[in-house]
Amino acid sequence: MKRRKLPLWRWDPFLAALVLVLSLVAALFQRLDIPVVSPIALTVLLVAAVAAAVLLVLPVFVRSLRRDGEGSLALTDEVRLVPLPVTETFPVVDGQRHRASVEATLARTGEHITAVLVPGSTAWLGRDLRVAVDALAGGKLYRVGYLPKEIDQQTDAALHPLALRGVYRTVPLTVRSEKSAVTGKLRFVLEVRLGPTLGELPAEA
Repeated sequence: MKRRKLPLWRWDPFLAALVLVLSLVAALFQRLDIPVVSPIALTVLLVAAVAAAVLLVLPVFVRSLRRDGEGSLALTDEVRLVPLPVTETFPVVDGQRHRASVEATLARTGEHITAVLVPGSTAWLGRDLRVAVDALAGGKLYRVGYLPKEIDQQTDAALHPLALRGVYRTVPLTVRSEKSAVTGKLRFVLEVRLGPTLGELPAEA
């Protein structure tokens, strides 16, 4: 399955850069003060800059346009967590980059950890749409990694329609420490258990 990417018009760095470039070009035309041309160019450039700025902030108000970056999912009354019947174990990738979140999770939970699968997520400044793994600890969510690329696109396709309704699946998460054969330092190894009924909610849900 082809990897989905966030469209450029929804990618924050692109929109921010576009606003900046359009503003600089508009300022240039203002300084040149070319009769007829400058007023028209200024109007067009400023309208485009405002449109880009609106697209940058629109996801704050429109759920379907929200980009889940570094753990932006919040547990509100609109979010419903539904456990997933699980059958298989998969690794969680990029856990070392989220070491602080893993440590915070371990400090606030016991042996059994629940994770929330968040589709349509992007790593910081990234465009690839992935399925994030957010650990639930102490009533808060901590981004601890992502599902591996081999399964994240199929999983994202199953979970995305539910997420649009504010429904997210929860799965068991295990965290263990092991010594790296290369550096000799302790590192975290994270795994989640998944099942085949990702997009199917139980009757009582």
